[in-house]
Amino acid sequence: MRRRILALAAALVCLGLPAWSQTNPTGTLSGKVVDEQGLPIPGATVTAQSPALQGVRSTTTSANGDYVIPFLPPGEYTVSFELTGFKTIQNTTRVSPGDTKVVTATLPLTTITETVTVTGQPAGDIGQGAAVATSFKNDLVEKLPLNRTLQQAALLTPGVQGTGPNGNVVVNGAMSFESLYLVNGVVVNENLRGQAQNLYIEDALQETTITTASVSAEYGRFQGGVVNSITKSGGNQFSGSFRTTFDNDRWRALTFYEQDRLDRNLITDDPRTDTVIPTYEATLGGPLLKDKLWFFGAARMRDFKETRITSFTNLNFDRELNEKRYEGKLTWALTPNHTLKAGYMKIQSKENGNSFGTIMDLASVVNRELPNDLLSANYTGILSSNFFVEAQYSRRQFSFVNSGSQYTDPIKGTLMLDQSRSNARFWSPTFCGVCDDEKRDNQNIIAKASYFLSTGKAGSHNLVAGFDMFDDKRFANNHQSGSDYRVYATSTLVQGSNVSPVFDSNTFIRWTPIFVSSEGNRFRTVSVFLNDAWTFNKHLSFNLGLRYDKNDGRDSQGVVRVKDSAFSPRLSGTFDPKGDGKLSARVSYAQYVAAIANSVGDSASAGGQPATIDFDYLGPLVNTGNPANPIPTDQALQTLFGWFNANGGTSRTPRGAPSVPGVNTAIADGLKSPNTQEFVVGLAARLGSRGSVRVDGVYRKFRDFYASRTDLTTGQVKDQYGKSFDLQVTENTGDLERTYRGVNVQISYPIGKLGLGGNYTYGHVQGNVEGETGGSGPGATGVYAYPEYFSAVWAFPEGDLASDVRHKVRFWSTWDTPLPQAAGKLSLGLLQFFSSGSPYGSAGTVDTRPYVTNPGYATPPSSRTYWFEPRDTYKTEDLWRTDLSLNYSHRIAGSAEVFFRGTVLNVFNRSEFANLFDGGCGTGGCIDTTIQTNRQVTSLARFNPFTQEPVEGVNWRKGSSFGNATSRYAYQTPRTYGFSIGVRF
Repeated sequence: MRRRILALAAALVCLGLPAWSQTNPTGTLSGKVVDEQGLPIPGATVTAQSPALQGVRSTTTSANGDYVIPFLPPGEYTVSFELTGFKTIQNTTRVSPGDTKVVTATLPLTTITETVTVTGQPAGDIGQGAAVATSFKNDLVEKLPLNRTLQQAALLTPGVQGTGPNGNVVVNGAMSFESLYLVNGVVVNENLRGQAQNLYIEDALQETTITTASVSAEYGRFQGGVVNSITKSGGNQFSGSFRTTFDNDRWRALTFYEQDRLDRNLITDDPRTDTVIPTYEATLGGPLLKDKLWFFGAARMRDFKETRITSFTNLNFDRELNEKRYEGKLTWALTPNHTLKAGYMKIQSKENGNSFGTIMDLASVVNRELPNDLLSANYTGILSSNFFVEAQYSRRQFSFVNSGSQYTDPIKGTLMLDQSRSNARFWSPTFCGVCDDEKRDNQNIIAKASYFLSTGKAGSHNLVAGFDMFDDKRFANNHQSGSDYRVYATSTLVQGSNVSPVFDSNTFIRWTPIFVSSEGNRFRTVSVFLNDAWTFNKHLSFNLGLRYDKNDGRDSQGVVRVKDSAFSPRLSGTFDPKGDGKLSARVSYAQYVAAIANSVGDSASAGGQPATIDFDYLGPLVNTGNPANPIPTDQALQTLFGWFNANGGTSRTPRGAPSVPGVNTAIADGLKSPNTQEFVVGLAARLGSRGSVRVDGVYRKFRDFYASRTDLTTGQVKDQYGKSFDLQVTENTGDLERTYRGVNVQISYPIGKLGLGGNYTYGHVQGNVEGETGGSGPGATGVYAYPEYFSAVWAFPEGDLASDVRHKVRFWSTWDTPLPQAAGKLSLGLLQFFSSGSPYGSAGTVDTRPYVTNPGYATPPSSRTYWFEPRDTYKTEDLWRTDLSLNYSHRIAGSAEVFFRGTVLNVFNRSEFANLFDGGCGTGGCIDTTIQTNRQVTSLARFNPFTQEPVEGVNWRKGSSFGNATSRYAYQTPRTYGFSIGVRF
């Protein structure tokens, strides 16, 4: 099969679109040249010039007056149209990354040499093509009160929310790990949770384009959106900058969470660190050979320190991050038609005070290193006026060093969790820091060819064919703690900084051994794609695309676990009633197919994967009855393991259903990638010569979720000791629901020196599957696991999902004040936020075994999730925020200028309780959603979940802190000041 795919790819490369570019993201100019009667003009010379372009780029119009100029670096362009006997026309326009800018020209007859400059097409940030895309140039981001990252640009876009686990980005209802992040066309997604890694320097960013719907067939392995940032490349003039950004934790107001704890004397000291933190950024670019060889380099250095607070115990601890980032890039025009780009990025990161999950003590923090580097090379070639080729290679290497516990013995190396506080962690860090370093790498090869076909009656066609091979590689011996044990204490006793566990009959021991070491896994996706950007006439245009993805997944034992393939059609049509680009309507249909999630595809392998085997604790009671002098954790663990080892240890009968990779876990034949169907209808209009507005309605239905099946058909297996286990099979399911309905409205309208822009999103995410967690990323849902022991009505109820934000508004304005030239330049920026609240409900665990006759399972489940109230019973507060910025610059010599940038976030210091999930709160979230049943509190009565309606206060109750903040990150950013100074030329 592989030979057939390679043969097909080779054949496709012999075809030909210079449209959307996943390789080094360039843009395209295309259009038509006609005379005053509207007849096509063949043989006219079309020339594009820009400071971003090495030399000039020219072509001639076809017999039908059509032209195309591909591989244009993003920037401002002057486009000239000339032919003997006609007036020369010049048009100014902006080319954005991955965009095809249509520029048409009407040439009047003339008897003298004359050049006419006309107003260009709108250079707004809102895409006018079929794709729902928004671009943010660096100069706009600089003027607004943003932190200048690609994530912040994405969150400014309609349809994009920061409501995934750990505050991760969600695009149009997809799970947060299902978007594609690119820097210079190179994938920078982290392998496990799919988030963007910071392989860039903010001052080096030139532009970020976010595509949220109607995405071209050139992009694959995603279900959310595509975020594509490009960095600068140098130029014919030397340019550079040096910036220092100053932060201080004391420059922010206290949140309600912190102030409340000070008022109640739960903490005695100000939790903010009074230390000025400088961040240094430097860039330099210019010519080594003018119009031939450009260089660009950048560096960023930051030694960051902040004070964090443990949950429930309110202990301050310092998190320190010493991070250095570097970038180098060369752009070489071998000839006017052949360009080679090479880039290298590197991060050196040392972090002290790292924590994972919701922690209760200082023993849970670790010191670690996270080295990361990225190498890429890109080639573009113009072989003729209508035939073009492009190729790109990249590889990224990322490691975790010392990330976890420094002890492996059962006392110091055992992770403790408190069931009464949403499994908050204490005593020992998560994972093992003295075992093998974990590596998460990728490698990507892309090749494509484009052909521009101009016909008489059938219009023009931009045809593209390409090949894309992506390797997702991970090496990990995934120890879940230093000792491979976790103990789930029933509760804890907190006395100051001391956390002591309570052990009784609800306590259990989790053993997570790794029986086979990892060889490293590799999940490869080989893809081919075809796309025809067809301009039928000035009224009608179409995009006809098809992508084919084939997965070849080898687990950490080298066993092929996944071999599936899928086609992804991408179809759209645009209607322009007047043919002048001022008003257009569009419809599209697309299917997006994700890559196989690394953690799911590797879940059946024994290589490096931890088993999960739970045992009931039936030993001596520890710290029950709220003693005045509780037994400390080390002595409590000695008691626990003394009893455990004396009573069979790991040979005891397990509690519930164990998971033993390589023994009782399997991947179903035909496991395939989750996928999404999308329908979009939209309208776009120009407002004057520079403004634009766009409205898009988006519907998505997500399909083929990962599911775990354990039933009477999957059978049982035995380990090498003859112990029986129920077999767990990972497969796909169509019995779960997740849909998104949204309307995105974007507007951009500059008025002189006043720039206005903004967007509104109506978005509704419904279903019964979240499909991911902050701790583990994507996972298989247990909708088919022991079906006799639950009812879907209460285990998987439908409702609004956690990422649902019904209304989102972002409005911004910039004003370049009219100062005299000698006084410098001053601009003001305003950014207004509004987001409606996110839903959450009341879910706990119940033991259904007493109410089910075991039909023959080896180890029936000891707990199932029970939703006592609808999953969307509660909502966080609506969020309002107003941010301001001020930018001032003054020329000092030649083109050199000094500058100042100041920002004030949350000017009115609003303190809405807004965040259900946030990276500062860990995997437990920012809001306490603890629900207690008889499993945690013996005074609560058991109930039959199949026949009884549970009563709050009798059968279940909310935790004492339910609905309250677990840390300061539950609240929106308080009023915060920051500024930067620097010089640029």
